[in-house]
Amino acid sequence: MAYADDRKFVEDYYKMLSFLNESTNDHFFVWDIRENVVHFAKEINKDYEKRRDDIYTYRLQTLKDMIYSRDKERLLRLLGNIADGNESMVDVDFRYLDQFGKKCWINGRGKAVRNDRHQPFMVMGCLSRRVLAEKIDMLTGLRNYNKMLEDMGKNIARGRRGHLMVLGIDGFRDVNQRMGRSYGNKVLKQIAEILDRMKGEDETIYRLDGDHFAVDLMGRSRKETEGFFQQIQDRMDFLCTFSAGVVCYPFEKETDINILISYADNAMTRAKEDGKNRMVYFSSEDYNKTLSRIELRQEMRESIRNGFEGFELYYQPQVTSNEYELHGAEALLRYHSKKFGFMSPVVFIPVLEQSGLIVPVGKWVMKQAFEQCAKWHRIKKDFNISVNVSYVQLQERTIVDDVIEAAKEADLPGNLITVEITESMQLQNYNYFNDIFYNWRNKGMHISIDDFGTGYSSLSYLKGLEIDEVKIDRCFVRQIQKSAYNYRLLSNMLELTHSAQIRVCCEGVEDEEELRCLDSLFPELIQGFLFGRPMPAEEFEKTCLMPSEEYVHLIQRLSQSHEKNQKENERFSSIALTEEQFEYRRLLDHLEEVIYLVDMDSLEVYFMNDAARKFTGVYNYFGAKCYQVFSGGTKKCTGCMINVDGADKEEHFTGKMLYEFCGEHMGVREKIIKWDGRDMKLVVAWPLDEDSRLLAEKFSTETYTLEQIVNMYAMAAEKQSEPDLMKGILDFAGRFYQADRVCLFLHDEQLDVWQDVLAYHDKGIMDKKRYFELTTSRNMEPWVELLSREKAVCISSTEEYREKENVLWRGLKMQNISTCMLCGIWSEKELIGFISVDDADSGLGDMRLLKRASHLIQEVLCHKRDKRDLHTRLHQLVEKKLDHDILSVSGLGLWQIKINKDTGKSVLLADDNMRKLIEADDFMTPAQCYEQWNSRIHKDYLRYVNNAVETMIATGDTVEVEYPWKHSERGWVRVRCVGTKTTESGTIITLEGYHRLLDDLQRFHPGIPVEQAAEN
Repeated sequence: MAYADDRKFVEDYYKMLSFLNESTNDHFFVWDIRENVVHFAKEINKDYEKRRDDIYTYRLQTLKDMIYSRDKERLLRLLGNIADGNESMVDVDFRYLDQFGKKCWINGRGKAVRNDRHQPFMVMGCLSRRVLAEKIDMLTGLRNYNKMLEDMGKNIARGRRGHLMVLGIDGFRDVNQRMGRSYGNKVLKQIAEILDRMKGEDETIYRLDGDHFAVDLMGRSRKETEGFFQQIQDRMDFLCTFSAGVVCYPFEKETDINILISYADNAMTRAKEDGKNRMVYFSSEDYNKTLSRIELRQEMRESIRNGFEGFELYYQPQVTSNEYELHGAEALLRYHSKKFGFMSPVVFIPVLEQSGLIVPVGKWVMKQAFEQCAKWHRIKKDFNISVNVSYVQLQERTIVDDVIEAAKEADLPGNLITVEITESMQLQNYNYFNDIFYNWRNKGMHISIDDFGTGYSSLSYLKGLEIDEVKIDRCFVRQIQKSAYNYRLLSNMLELTHSAQIRVCCEGVEDEEELRCLDSLFPELIQGFLFGRPMPAEEFEKTCLMPSEEYVHLIQRLSQSHEKNQKENERFSSIALTEEQFEYRRLLDHLEEVIYLVDMDSLEVYFMNDAARKFTGVYNYFGAKCYQVFSGGTKKCTGCMINVDGADKEEHFTGKMLYEFCGEHMGVREKIIKWDGRDMKLVVAWPLDEDSRLLAEKFSTETYTLEQIVNMYAMAAEKQSEPDLMKGILDFAGRFYQADRVCLFLHDEQLDVWQDVLAYHDKGIMDKKRYFELTTSRNMEPWVELLSREKAVCISSTEEYREKENVLWRGLKMQNISTCMLCGIWSEKELIGFISVDDADSGLGDMRLLKRASHLIQEVLCHKRDKRDLHTRLHQLVEKKLDHDILSVSGLGLWQIKINKDTGKSVLLADDNMRKLIEADDFMTPAQCYEQWNSRIHKDYLRYVNNAVETMIATGDTVEVEYPWKHSERGWVRVRCVGTKTTESGTIITLEGYHRLLDDLQRFHPGIPVEQAAEN
């Protein structure tokens, strides 16, 4: 078949395109391989050539330029195989860049048509976004879960091996709540972009749901997989941390992709439980535990069907404080598994709640507990029963009637029932829960919050929920006799609840010393192993209700111990009290000031008046050290002046200690007196009034800033190297101002650029691309003029600069900066740099520390340097830190060449793509990058390239050149460069452009003429 016949076939297929496109949104095409053009019946973009009224023709190179850089090499290789006749079918997913630069997924399918010589001369096919519409995540542009099932299913079926990694962002929920969902979406898109750049050509990134991603590391070993996760940690450290679960595939004999995904997800969950920010491989043992929970759930489901077989109620006694009389019992659910034996509630209760089985089981618990209480009520008229109600049960519409009906069926008075709600649940919908509680309380029932103090918002519960009782968790009771802080904390909790007319039950009391401390705080009820462990109903009845001899003996012993302790306290408090001293104490108790005495030798608190006891929450202070009472510590306070001369120093330290204790500024007076022949420190403290408080707060702020300045100088004195010192100063300023970012900008006279050479970033704050993208002196003029005029500037609101300094306003808005503080760094009268503080949460407008920080860095840069040395140092710092992302165009190697007209020296600033193309590592300086590029140009083309550069400089026109360039692995390759002159300021000429690797070339030999090489 002749070439003309081939053309005829192409013309015939033209006619089919319009017909096909009338009934579909897909784009059908004919690729004419010989002419290297593609014909469409619909417009793809504006760069077409109209060959017929209904046909849009594009050069293949135009379409190639639209392909996203990460997919281009793979797609071009496939097209090359089609054109060479090595493949006849194409079915490929790839990304292209639309007119806004956004990446879009599309599927390309087609079939090569061959002539009678079996040569492919055209490909007919279509481009469809519809094919991938349900397989692409709309937010990140990554493939989704459905696509992962499809892709990995094919890989496993083909016998491919590798590792599947599931990634979850640590604390992403907090990010959304703190910064907003729009910010969270930006983080997800940024993560997707970074992961996409990290993956290999044969590897794929997926977004599963929420903050979960998956990576198919096909062909990677275990060590390489660990290295990949380490790269993720390193590159994402500024943004967030990840927990990862990994499973190799195929795993043992398992090839079902759904199961493999569940394996990896299970491993990720374990990584989060083990502390987050780590990678865990799937473990059959751990997974078996998960399966055991599933089996347990199924077994309990069968138990419920079989009349709650295996479930049983245990009862733990609750007694009154001080008298230790039996008040009632808490009903506690237990389960005996046929397969696993006696199960801990910690294991089976979550399974019941997660499965919803807690609803029928909860009804059974109420029925059994109320019936049992009704029987014991006939023995002890005031016997009370406490039952737990799960948050899941509270969501049931019938929960109110369920409890009331259970009590009615058992013929049990409502005033003998306490319904316990776990406080660790978020009961924020107060109206909803109060409606439920109202109906129960209307029947005489009591509402109790269990595990009080361990959950989300204990104090708000006391204000928002109508409750009758709180149960203090064991963690507040444990070893209370050994910690004055815990004692004071628990005392404050009881005082708060009692003031709200709410009774208190302290749980987890296990020894007599704990009990003695609790008795002094007067909770209404005590519960714990000291009075009895949870036990079956029959045992409870024999032991507690109709008390055994052993139980009676226990109560008698505890009561005697309590009486003895009370007498000792009374005796101790009256030791060596003369009638006059007793009268002093009585008078001091009526004063509003906080007054206390501390023994100068033993540091024991000898006396506290009533105001001091209420202030500290400590009533049983006998034998306690002052630092135990006021700071909760076990050692003498650091800096304590009690044994040092100087009353002013003592008062300052005491005032600071009291402020740290209660958060309120106190006036303090101290005096050393004699009491019972011993040296005592008498302390009198009182809250300051509003005017005094404001004055004290101002003084405190002033003092704090001065202290921090001193600390910054002390930190600076410890630093050995210049970079560490400057970085330390920025970090110190960042923490002081609680800022999002603190950046040090320096000016390089040689390159004529300003650059943020060092920066501090708050945890979780992204390193945003700054507005100073091409930071020439011209672009920086508004900032330089502002600092030259003001020296140090506080922009408390960016809106104030909208009209008067629009350039500055746009720069700050593009970075989403609300407030900014700037302070210049000077060498004589020359502005050589400045520090910027973005979005300070503390100290906004207080420029003292920022000015000191700027002065310190000025000393570092200028110390013992003449002007030439200083400019050389600035050049070194800027050159090292230059941001190589010069432009934001994808798929090209982007460069900027700066030429010094006086010296003739040139430097090349390259983005990541350009560095990759010219094989420059991350540590090469701009000068070394230029040498790396220039030295590998074919020697016969050096004059040709230099002439092109001179043309750019002389005319300002855009110039395009192609030349051979030596690649270390591919040999001689053909390169296209397009560039133009952008600025000429002083001695510096700036050229900008892009660099593209066109294809592999045959190797050049010295004898080939330049003209022939150019044709090749």
